[in-house]
Amino acid sequence: MIHIPENIRSLQTYKPGKASDAVLQQQPIVLCSNENNFGPSPMAVEAIKEASERIFLYPDPTAQQLRTKLAQHLGIQADQLVFGNGSDAILSTLFNAFFSAGESILTSSGSFVSLYPMAQMNRVPVHKVPLTEEYGFDLHKLLLNIRPHTKAIYLCNPNNPTGAMIPQEELEQFLDQVPEHILVIVDEAYFEFAEYMSAAYPDSTRLGYENVISLRTFSKAYGLAGVRLGYAIGPVPLIEALTKVKLTFNPNLLAQAAGVAALQDEAHVQKTLSNNAIWLDRFSQTFRQMGIRYAPSYANFLMLDLESEEKATEFCQHLQAKGILVRHLASFGLPHCVRVSVGRPAENERMLEVVQARFGLLRQEH
Repeated sequence: MIHIPENIRSLQTYKPGKASDAVLQQQPIVLCSNENNFGPSPMAVEAIKEASERIFLYPDPTAQQLRTKLAQHLGIQADQLVFGNGSDAILSTLFNAFFSAGESILTSSGSFVSLYPMAQMNRVPVHKVPLTEEYGFDLHKLLLNIRPHTKAIYLCNPNNPTGAMIPQEELEQFLDQVPEHILVIVDEAYFEFAEYMSAAYPDSTRLGYENVISLRTFSKAYGLAGVRLGYAIGPVPLIEALTKVKLTFNPNLLAQAAGVAALQDEAHVQKTLSNNAIWLDRFSQTFRQMGIRYAPSYANFLMLDLESEEKATEFCQHLQAKGILVRHLASFGLPHCVRVSVGRPAENERMLEVVQARFGLLRQEH
């Protein structure tokens, strides 16, 4: 019998937010995975169609065309970028590039759920501090918990699944106190949404720290979750290390073509960002009026605190029975919470209608 290492045997399989194929075939309203329900830019779809004629060829391992276009878009040097099959793939690559035996990663509980199993796969201990009462990263406690074996600190800004943001002043004060030999990974998967909604949101790539790597993705604002395309921005020596250990032909040819085209359709992104800001405000007002606690969000979702796991489960089951999928956050360590993604206007209207009808009835009963 082949021995399977303990860190793999004890690993919990990732539980996606989506329901089974049988449920999805019923064409529910999908508000559980923070996707862009407007879909990708038509320009990206057309680019995928054109590139599909070349799928017998290996993709450019350097993603040169995409690298050049994105560097121009961001106003940075091309050698500050590395790409992968989503930003989570790059996060996984970080463990290969930077960690040695005996080193650990420091982060918060109630953050991006994929980080923890990735660390376990790579035998890297994860040390966590609690979220603040506002469901954000407690930067003070993180600093207090830095140890000699701390190799990296992971921040998700805005945080998934809570939506909380670390403002620029607080982030800079924190980074000033982190020793230079500790890598700070700033996951900015929801960068475009946060930047659109708040002038206080920091672009971590422009703060001038040599120990910071920022992760971003085309999955959210650009609507390309299905082709898997993410990237990291950082100082050249760190990007070179990541490039050495990433899988060679990653990302694939179709993803690269889609990314180049998506960058050219600014109107599509602006429509997505505007819709998100409008509906986050509407969500917040509605849930506040209903007496449901929520965490103010700077992403494309709102997290509801329903006080107990029983109530959160009932909430999700009720919506699913009405053809609406939202995310119960038990696997994120927040069993009393539910995350609701922003969809298209008609989808959002229907979700609010179902929730208001249900909670209106409950108020009458009490």
